[in-house]
Amino acid sequence: MRVLYVVHQFFPKYISGTEQYVLALARAGRAAGDDVRVYTVDPDWNGADRPETLVRHEFAGVPVVCHDFKKSPVENHVLVDWWNPAVGPNFRAFLDEFRPDIVHFFHLRFLGIERLEEVAARGIKSVVHLMDFWFVCPSFLLLRHEPVVQPNAADSDPATHPHAADSHPAAHKLLQCDGPPDGGYGCFDCVHTVMAPWAREPWARGRHVERRAAGEFPADEQSGEQAGFAMIERPRRVAAALARVDHVIAPSRTVQAAFAKAGLVLPQLEVVPYAIDWSLLEALSAAPVSGIHVGYMGTFAPHKGLAVLLEAMSSLPDGDVTLHCFGRFGDFPGYDARLRELAAGDRRIVFPGPFRREQLASVLGQLQVLVVPSLWRENTPFVALEGRAAGLELITSDLDGMTECVPAGRGRTFAPGDAADLGRALVEAVAAVRARGGKRLPVDRSIPAIAEQWAEFKARYRSLSGR
Repeated sequence: MRVLYVVHQFFPKYISGTEQYVLALARAGRAAGDDVRVYTVDPDWNGADRPETLVRHEFAGVPVVCHDFKKSPVENHVLVDWWNPAVGPNFRAFLDEFRPDIVHFFHLRFLGIERLEEVAARGIKSVVHLMDFWFVCPSFLLLRHEPVVQPNAADSDPATHPHAADSHPAAHKLLQCDGPPDGGYGCFDCVHTVMAPWAREPWARGRHVERRAAGEFPADEQSGEQAGFAMIERPRRVAAALARVDHVIAPSRTVQAAFAKAGLVLPQLEVVPYAIDWSLLEALSAAPVSGIHVGYMGTFAPHKGLAVLLEAMSSLPDGDVTLHCFGRFGDFPGYDARLRELAAGDRRIVFPGPFRREQLASVLGQLQVLVVPSLWRENTPFVALEGRAAGLELITSDLDGMTECVPAGRGRTFAPGDAADLGRALVEAVAAVRARGGKRLPVDRSIPAIAEQWAEFKARYRSLSGR
């Protein structure tokens, strides 16, 4: 089969869980003899005046087309998050060139929901994978930012990060959200905050009512009124596009429930838990013989909760515990400073840096405990699945997306964002490891393999496409 995977960013520049999952599936498909390719964009807004490029390359044996659309002409940064005509010509040309039997969308941020219609117009069946909450939340996390103090301008200035949520650690308290508050106007408290005063003006709201009644579409203009119109139009436009897709996959019941609560009940939705690449764990070594080793693996971002873990670690009196924080500094400078401040002077806390996927067994082999302290619900953290597979004792925030993927006997939870409660869970986990003589739990073979999942997806593709 000819299968096109579409994702909002990809290797080698972007390396988070979504990209890793797409890569693993694409490699499994190609290993099975199918022609699987990836189409992506580059969402980097630094140097927005750089020229547009369309680069074809191969990564880990997978053909990739990366469109770095021109950023400088964009005026309405709320709109471009979900509607981006600049991507259309190259995407349509590639569809006509490759002629895929099926198109599987993993993320549409900055690609634009109109890509779904372009696929349908060619008679090609489509699948959408709900990798996070983007279809119901412009910050994709379903977190609400409650202001605490004035943010540091270097980290939250929308002119510097026009497409990102404010992220200064002291600026907001993060609370769970169930969907666009105030018809979408409330989303300006989390993203594009500089536009909020103008987008929510009474006169602007009045104009939005008139524009909607006239059947208008948001314009790519740098104005609070048009930014506000793009934000309030987002929920229904995105929901309507998703409802027309042939098949929708959610990785967990948590995602399905969150979408339903936001008003998106999709009859074509199927819950399919993630699979992992078991070949990456073949070289897993025995547990360390000295000390207790706790790990954190992921992005150093505020919503991932690493600061909570560092606070908990600082109050842990056990000198024989080492915390290994795998990840990279640099994406959130203000938050980086907070992390360094919390870790300063504690020799038990180390930052080994990021690692390559082929090093996964080596990294997990250094640990007995893995902490996932996220402040958002997650959809199913891959790191938790891989930790389970390796037999690590898991500690996760008590939020549905994480608790759903941790069976009884595989770990424990703590109150989200509560460093004292996480400290309690750490003490319990360390005691459990010591009671086993430092050994890990048995390997959890219940998690499906990526090759098996590819075979299941291919059966769905065939059924949908009739090929």
